[in-house]
Amino acid sequence: MKKLIALLATLCAAQAGRADNFSHPVTNSVVLVTSGSNAVVRISQGTNSVLLPTQGANTLVQIVQITNLPPVIITYPWISSVAAGLTITRGNSDTTLFTAKVQTQKKHEPNEWLFEADGSYGVNNSVLSEDSLHGSGQFNHLFNERLYGFGNADALHDGIQDLKYRLSLSPGTGYYVVKTKPTSLTMEVGPGFVSERRGDTDESYLSMRLAEHFEQRLSNSARLWEKAELTPQVSKLDNYIADAEIGVESAITRRLSLQVTLNDAYANVPADGRKNNDLKLISSIVFKF
Repeated sequence: MKKLIALLATLCAAQAGRADNFSHPVTNSVVLVTSGSNAVVRISQGTNSVLLPTQGANTLVQIVQITNLPPVIITYPWISSVAAGLTITRGNSDTTLFTAKVQTQKKHEPNEWLFEADGSYGVNNSVLSEDSLHGSGQFNHLFNERLYGFGNADALHDGIQDLKYRLSLSPGTGYYVVKTKPTSLTMEVGPGFVSERRGDTDESYLSMRLAEHFEQRLSNSARLWEKAELTPQVSKLDNYIADAEIGVESAITRRLSLQVTLNDAYANVPADGRKNNDLKLISSIVFKF
């Protein structure tokens, strides 16, 4: 090591007196390359390289310009998954329940895209017990590392709630309260517009949207998440919708995982003859691609 330090010091001193032989300003890095008893110092700056032999009476300076380097392309692929669950009972009970969910997202700062669609269909002793179809999409634009603006669209059909359709649109502002690799927590708020047909009644109104989403990476193969959303009517605050979900997922293989979710949908003013609350516990196999 002492010989190496002395060698570099000697080289720098020698080149200081040879300004006419070495005028190219390359001083960013110095690398010693050895091969047997020979040693060469490479001094680099940017794409330029200077080779200086450390032995011999004549010091050779070689400047190489590196051109036509291929561009570095960084891609941000869509991350997608499909989840499916099936429950069948026969005998004293005769039930069939099928659930499915598709999710895809792409995060490429300053923009984020998140889409999902899910549905369920169930029959209990030849009576329809589950009939829902839901889809949502959201676009986020980050103004800095944590603050972002968003546009959200959500559509729902639920035959058991006698909800023919509900379409919700909402722009707003969101904030990453926590944004680390294992943990994220976002809060969102914004105005909205809701148009729905519940029972035989058509209604449209202005609303507010309050939402939060928490996710925790438990290990390299498991995660936990929770999200909640509240949508009250501006002119009639006791007419509100509250949706919540909590779930856990554990990997089986690189592409397959087991997922269990608990969904709670609450309408403070339901259709006539319907209850306020619908609770679903769903276990699914998830395929990621």
